[in-house]
Amino acid sequence: MQTFGANTRGNTTIYVAMCLLVSAANSMFNPVLSLFFNTELNFSPLQISIFFMLLPIATILIVQTVARFSDIGLQRPAIICIASLFGVASSYMLYLRPSFIVLCTIGLLLLGSYTVSFPQIYASAREYAVKYLGGSLMFATFMRSLASVSWVVGPPVAYGIAMGYSFNTLFLVTAISFALICVTSFFFLPSVLDKAAVDKSRHIKWWTNRSVLVLFASIGLMFTAFSSYINTMPLYFTQELKLDKDLPGYMLGLAAFIEIPLMFLAARITKTFGIKYVILVGGIALVIFLLLLLRPGDTNYYLIITFFAALYIAFVATMGMVFFQELLPAIPGQATSLYINASVSGQIAGGGLISLAESGSYTIVYMVGAAVCTVGILLLFFVKKPDSVSYS
Repeated sequence: MQTFGANTRGNTTIYVAMCLLVSAANSMFNPVLSLFFNTELNFSPLQISIFFMLLPIATILIVQTVARFSDIGLQRPAIICIASLFGVASSYMLYLRPSFIVLCTIGLLLLGSYTVSFPQIYASAREYAVKYLGGSLMFATFMRSLASVSWVVGPPVAYGIAMGYSFNTLFLVTAISFALICVTSFFFLPSVLDKAAVDKSRHIKWWTNRSVLVLFASIGLMFTAFSSYINTMPLYFTQELKLDKDLPGYMLGLAAFIEIPLMFLAARITKTFGIKYVILVGGIALVIFLLLLLRPGDTNYYLIITFFAALYIAFVATMGMVFFQELLPAIPGQATSLYINASVSGQIAGGGLISLAESGSYTIVYMVGAAVCTVGILLLFFVKKPDSVSYS
């Protein structure tokens, strides 16, 4: 681990490289798990469902606990290094073909722990940008866009390796990726430790801040609505509407591509109108998208309305994280983790909405999702922006 010198450009490059490495490793690892469990480990749908219900809960607990220690003095480069070692161990565990019991015990610890690297690199990047670049908004937007690029490229590469070669080859690639993250974070990632800020952070209790709690609920509800779409979209298009089975993949890829320039648009709008306005627009875009899904259409129709889904991700996923960091500037680790956990909580709740489709149509899921998102939008009006915030 190094401390800052005069080479700000070099340190910026390191952050960019770290963001790409962390995002690429996650984007190649996560999407293939359900397929691996089904085809290689012969898990039943119920077993897969149980695991994916337990994993987010374990992730929330681990991420928020580690974030607390990171804000009171534990070095972020060391945390990222250790988390990446858990990633290497996770890859090796899957290579060994674990039983369901092992996966739901040791596996939850390993897979939940490597996720820590994601919020910690963003927290460290914020500290760096505020201290050395004169502001965090554009840098956070740029970092988030790199994650989107990784998610455009990562999943197809992962499936290509798994299907073209083997899952063992894929796990070797992910293990190497996590090892690179470990080495880079330990030897090159700068430490931005402010002793005065650390001393102050020991006395901050985010759970007593009403605006933070309301924002957590608001973001969680929006992601509940979005997850209800993500979880049911393949079944809705292929089974109920009888559309091309490749359409869900096209929509997700197109959304990831469109959201990148929209992220920078969100940053510009934030400077003029404020961050709460941007998140509000993103939430409204999601409501419009879910309501448009209720109208049956052809492939081109659904590709066109994907713009609204991309607008939601670009505006809420990026600015939502920044808003938490602005509300809790002295504890960026916990602030970033709160955003991550709000989105994960929404994903858990969104999975529960799938059962509504038993009424006979997936459209009821989108109607309820739109209503849930509307409640999340209304909650935004009760979040107070700190007076001292200046977006730059």
